[in-house]
Amino acid sequence: MSFSNDDQQIQRYLDGELAEAEAATFAARMLADNGLRQRVEAMEQVQMGFASARDHATGPAAAPAGFTASVMTEVRRLPSREQLQQQDLSEGVVRLCRRLLLAAGVLVGLGLAWQSGLFRPSGSGEVEAASPAEIEAELKRLDDMAFDASNATSTARDARGAPRRGK
Repeated sequence: MSFSNDDQQIQRYLDGELAEAEAATFAARMLADNGLRQRVEAMEQVQMGFASARDHATGPAAAPAGFTASVMTEVRRLPSREQLQQQDLSEGVVRLCRRLLLAAGVLVGLGLAWQSGLFRPSGSGEVEAASPAEIEAELKRLDDMAFDASNATSTARDARGAPRRGK
């Protein structure tokens, strides 16, 4: 915000910073110029308002009883810088482990899919998926193998006298 020369001169007049000759000339100008006189009066009222507010100010409000103690108690409960750094480090390690486990799971899944014959490379270098009938037959074969293995395990447990679970 820029002030005009008149505004600066008004401020200097109100602050009593003008020399006697300048003050007299300015006062004569105010008598002749009604607009200048109104601006001087408005600035005087603003200055008086600030002075009144300054005189009535009681200073900062006092904190309620026990405020400082309760704030310090809460501050002491906060984790230390070392604890925060350790927490950040452990979160980074956990994030890395999750990513590595996910990558390992994807690789194991692809390996199992390859070994089970779900992908067959053709002579053209493209990978083809097994037909739905082939997938269904392979799933039935795996179910039968799992069922046979389950029966063999329960038969072996019965032979040793171990209690059977289930039914």
